[in-house]
Amino acid sequence: MTSRFLVHEPALSPDGKTVAFGWQGDIWTAPTSGGRATRLTTHAALDSGAAFSSDGKQIAFNSEREGFKMLYTMPAGGGEPKQLTFHTDGCIADADGKNAKRVLESWNPVSVTFSPDGTWIAYSQADEWFNDDIWLMPLDGSKPPYNLSRHPDNDSRPVWSPDGKMIAWTGQREIREVDVFYVNLRAEDDEKTKRERTLVKAREKIAKSAKPAAAPKKEEPPKAEPKKDDKPADTVAKAEEKKPEEPKKEAPKPKPLQIDLEGIHERVHRLKIADSTEHSLVWSPDSKRLAFQSQSVEKKLTRTVEFPDELTPKQLGTVALTNAAWLKADDQIVGLLDGKPASINVKTGAPKTMSFRAQQAYSRAEKLRAVFDQCWQVMRDRFYDDKLGNRDWSAVRAKYRDMAAESPDMKGAVECVWLILGELNGSHLGFTMGASNTMSGWREETAHLGLRFDATFAGPGWKVRDVIPKSPASRKESRVEAGEVVLKVDGKDVTSAMDASSVLNGPMERDVVLIVQNGDKTREIILRPINYTMARRLLYDAWIENNRTEVEKASGGTLGYLHISAMDDASFQKFQEELYHAGAGKDGLIIDVRENGGGSTTDHLLTALTQPRHAIAIPRGSQTSGYPQDRIIYATWQKPIVVLCNQNSYSNAEVFSHAIKTLKRGQLVGVQTAGGAISTGATSIMDVDTLRLPFRGWYVLSNGQDRELMGAKPDHIVWPQPGDKIDRQLDKAVEMLKQDVTSWKKRPQPKLIRATERQP
Repeated sequence: MTSRFLVHEPALSPDGKTVAFGWQGDIWTAPTSGGRATRLTTHAALDSGAAFSSDGKQIAFNSEREGFKMLYTMPAGGGEPKQLTFHTDGCIADADGKNAKRVLESWNPVSVTFSPDGTWIAYSQADEWFNDDIWLMPLDGSKPPYNLSRHPDNDSRPVWSPDGKMIAWTGQREIREVDVFYVNLRAEDDEKTKRERTLVKAREKIAKSAKPAAAPKKEEPPKAEPKKDDKPADTVAKAEEKKPEEPKKEAPKPKPLQIDLEGIHERVHRLKIADSTEHSLVWSPDSKRLAFQSQSVEKKLTRTVEFPDELTPKQLGTVALTNAAWLKADDQIVGLLDGKPASINVKTGAPKTMSFRAQQAYSRAEKLRAVFDQCWQVMRDRFYDDKLGNRDWSAVRAKYRDMAAESPDMKGAVECVWLILGELNGSHLGFTMGASNTMSGWREETAHLGLRFDATFAGPGWKVRDVIPKSPASRKESRVEAGEVVLKVDGKDVTSAMDASSVLNGPMERDVVLIVQNGDKTREIILRPINYTMARRLLYDAWIENNRTEVEKASGGTLGYLHISAMDDASFQKFQEELYHAGAGKDGLIIDVRENGGGSTTDHLLTALTQPRHAIAIPRGSQTSGYPQDRIIYATWQKPIVVLCNQNSYSNAEVFSHAIKTLKRGQLVGVQTAGGAISTGATSIMDVDTLRLPFRGWYVLSNGQDRELMGAKPDHIVWPQPGDKIDRQLDKAVEMLKQDVTSWKKRPQPKLIRATERQP
């Protein structure tokens, strides 16, 4: 069979001639020169993470065929896999699987690199604050793990130089900046200056160029003629062969790895490249160069630096490879380019993709069962609550497993996965399957005229209930008024009973001709329609403007209103602007998170709303207290607030609503939020697609209650009623905020006393 999915985790043989990789749940190999791929494993369960042995004769890989991730080996040319370990992540063992022991305990996967001599590991691991640092640890347990990076931002994916003298990794700094960091493990390497290194090189060059004086030639005595009784040459040779052999010289033992931990944190250096994210670090075989991938908004490319003195990054190629390795043979970097095996010639920077062909036969039932099993196992091992919704998880598997295997296709198995996710009764769950067909070119779409019609109007035609502001129907040249009647669309009569799509469907890039009636007069209107996404956006803007007007009217201009549509960066930036727009000259502010689907910006919002205040700053000529805005992180709001939430406030919008109550920053008005407050990630399931994976719970600080299935309960519960023409929740928010502002204005204020007015 063929597949649209790309290969995973490529690994190169020591001679660079073969690449092993994961594809469609199996381990494959293919020549790096291209050609036909060979399938090495045929089990329905997921096999992954292939790696060659140092002599290239064996391949080790992970397999979930026993229900847990275990380590197996098999001949590089194919053969029966042999299970080596019965342990999960964080363990090491001898090459034959014996003497296995756990060396790492972690709640999440770690990224590990071994020292060249195999005696130490460097790894990145998250702590209880979800911050990744780089750690060093000897495998014999002689020293405790040592935090190498020690930074509040994430540091990850360390790589050890082949000579064992350096470690490099990537670290996040300044919110969005990700750069390369490195450390000299030996203090002496960090202390040497460029001048000292230059002098050493110069001396070595001089020593090599100085040739020793040629020794005088010795005159050889004339060869004697062989005598009759001399032994033949072959007899002499045989006699020489009988001489005892000299003992073989033992190869020099490698020097033990030297790591000077004292002061090592001060030896961490940064290679800063502005406005670019670095990743996929790889050392050259001689440890002199480090290559990495740089990604900016405009482009991706490969860069290199040369240690220790040429540390200004140089561009190597115009493509970026992931899962990269630097081969000594042909001096090339190999890895994945957009999911396909590829290489970069280090001398020229030219990229080259590796093409191969593969055919795979499998049992459909076993494949569907394996996909189902992997989803079940991931939830068993990694769902944020190990009680798994108080379900018997093995019984849940038995209930749906055969159903998944007997499904007619993958879509049916995916539905069975949804069923076990439903058993968890949790939020942020889901399993998506990539579309097998993609649509291209023009497709039919229902046009929106910017009009909303009266559903009770019997006809003839469609009576306009209202016109969406800033829509095509609101413009001067194509304006339609509320109360008017649309009689025809593109020459076709319209009725209240008809399906509107029958006259509105078609390409968006077209003009629509309307016949509109006003009293006993009709006229022709030509307008360019919009799609429903744009219509919803315009309706949202109109809703915001109406709410702002209502708050202004109800408060006599003393209160402001703003809505946060999502907990994302764009919405937060807009929030900061709104603090000075909607809040200008106001005594209080209504912050609305109704219909907010979540994100991750709660703590940024709280920083703006709960900024500690320690002083009053007043310049000459002013009587109003303030504080210099350039001294604080965000635009801030110190005055009273009320927060609006409802049943469609979800995820991080709920975290925000809970926080407002916990911190007593303001009153909460509306209805209880959805009750879906857990952090979710995602993981790939074979080559099917993505399983959402909730991994972190959020708990109320005051009572320790899990916020999952327990939405934020407002201080004032107000449900809207069917047919309401007013916003009851907004009215209640205005009422409560007025009271809070009255109390806030009565708070005691210090009398300001200048130094010149201070009494002795």
